[in-house]
Amino acid sequence: MFVQDVMTQNPITVTVDATLPDIARLMVDKKIRRVPVLDHDGKLVGIISDRDVRENMPSPATTLSKWEINTLLDQLKAEEIMTTPVLVTAPDCPLEEAARVLIEKKIGALPVVKDGDLVGIITETDFFQAFVDMLSGGDVPGLRFVLRVERHKGILATLASIINENGGGIIAIATENEPDGKHKRVLVKEEGADAAAVRKALAEADIEVLDVRERRTCAFSTVPS
Repeated sequence: MFVQDVMTQNPITVTVDATLPDIARLMVDKKIRRVPVLDHDGKLVGIISDRDVRENMPSPATTLSKWEINTLLDQLKAEEIMTTPVLVTAPDCPLEEAARVLIEKKIGALPVVKDGDLVGIITETDFFQAFVDMLSGGDVPGLRFVLRVERHKGILATLASIINENGGGIIAIATENEPDGKHKRVLVKEEGADAAAVRKALAEADIEVLDVRERRTCAFSTVPS
């Protein structure tokens, strides 16, 4: 999966001379938290987050009058509060590489540029949605297994064979290496398999089952109730 598969295309933007009040209203109206900033030639020159907007708003303790505040805010332009230079990525960047950069740089979004033009933006929300889509397996009923296996060639083929031979089909799979360097945890989501038969086959293959349950059975509640 690539950035272009999950990014927001043709994102909402502002120009360098947009005022702070206009930017704040735009973010509220469009329900967005970041807005790329373009120069008068349409080229990306910066990005503004909702945090940038909050930090440049006057303090509630200010002694200025309402009219003085409005005058000052109208004079504050996008080019004065934007982050620049801005880190960008390309549409064909693998999704996991873009996610790694967001984590390492501690940023919440990457504008997407192709041939010098802004073509999209990808945010942490887009990554989270992609993660959920890849691992959820949709609304199809089935089982969710978490397994602990030794790291060696052929283990995923073995798991697929066990699921298939017991009437199921894998719809999502993910792995995570354990700190010992010898084992990995494998999340398998499937549909159609007989749970008892799969458990028996996994035990016979000496594969440790850490958890097995029907998908979409996690309970949620509010507190205080």
